[in-house]
Amino acid sequence: MSEPELTFRKLAQHLRLDQLPQAEPSAELWRRIAGAHRLRLRQARVRRLGAWCGGAGVILLAAVIGWFDRAQTSAGVDWQARAQALELQLRALNAAASRPVDAATGGDAQDELVLVDAALQAAYDEGAAQERVTALWKRRSELLDALVSARRHNMQISRI
Repeated sequence: MSEPELTFRKLAQHLRLDQLPQAEPSAELWRRIAGAHRLRLRQARVRRLGAWCGGAGVILLAAVIGWFDRAQTSAGVDWQARAQALELQLRALNAAASRPVDAATGGDAQDELVLVDAALQAAYDEGAAQERVTALWKRRSELLDALVSARRHNMQISRI
C-alpha cells in the first residue's frame, strides 16, 4: 500500500496550525538577542586583534633573535686564537710530512700570509682600531685554513 504524499498544506490541515495560539515574543527577548550578537562581534574583534598581535610578536621575536645571533656570531669568534690553532696544525702536518713543503703547495698563500703578518704588525704599531685588527686576524685565519686543507689533501694552491 502506498501512502499519499504529504504536502505542507495537507500537513497544516491535519495539524490545524491555524488553531494554535499566537504568542508574541517578549521585548526582553529581542534585547537579549541583540546583546548576544554584540557580544559575539566583540569577541570576534578581540580574537582577531589577539591573532594580529601574536603574529606581530612572533615576527618581532624572530627579528630580535636573528639580530642577536648575527651580533653574537660576528663578535663571538676569536680569530687570533683560531689562527694560532691553525698554525699549530699546519706545523704538525709539515713535521709529519714525508716530503718537504715546497712553494707549489701554497706559495701564493704563503706570500699573502707574510703580507697579512706585516699588516698586522703595522696595525699594532700604529694602534689601529679593533675592527681593522680583527679583520686582519680573520684573513690570516682564512689563509692558514686554506694551507692546512691543502696540506691535508696534498693539493696545490694556485692563483687564478
